[in-house]
Amino acid sequence: MNILFKPMQEEHLPLWRKWIQKEQVKSVWFIEGYAPADYIHQKIAGNGYDYPFIIYTDNHPIGFIVCCDLYAYRTKCPAPKGLFTQEEPGTFCMDLFIGEEDYLNKGYGTEIVKAFIDYIFKHFQAKQVLIDPAVTNKRAIRCYEKAGFRFVRTAFDGITDCWIMKIGTF
Repeated sequence: MNILFKPMQEEHLPLWRKWIQKEQVKSVWFIEGYAPADYIHQKIAGNGYDYPFIIYTDNHPIGFIVCCDLYAYRTKCPAPKGLFTQEEPGTFCMDLFIGEEDYLNKGYGTEIVKAFIDYIFKHFQAKQVLIDPAVTNKRAIRCYEKAGFRFVRTAFDGITDCWIMKIGTF
């Protein structure tokens, strides 16, 4: 499987909007209290800390993935919020969804996460990457464990209990 991450551009928005209407995305990403569906515009425009990408496998777009430089977020965002607001330089977080149903439950997620971790370490010189799936999202937790993430702690993000996981050198 050939995995590629292309920086998200305005021309990707129709595809992204289609994906976020799908139940497997809505039920995790857009529950009440989390980011509204229109938040993607600020990420595409560039805020100095969020880096959104479209996931391609064998030249076919299948999902969305984003990383955030958490130190830049802490220092550049006028009102940082969430679980990761006190991070040191070199700390990133990431999140993703697979929008195409044909790619669910077939191991693509683990391979995508592994490839993106490598991408973050190589292109952003990250020292560690954090991720915070909901405690109830067992499929995501298992995927991240298979990709090399290790459990750190549970934390409440104001909406749900999260399973904080990390990979890296800190």
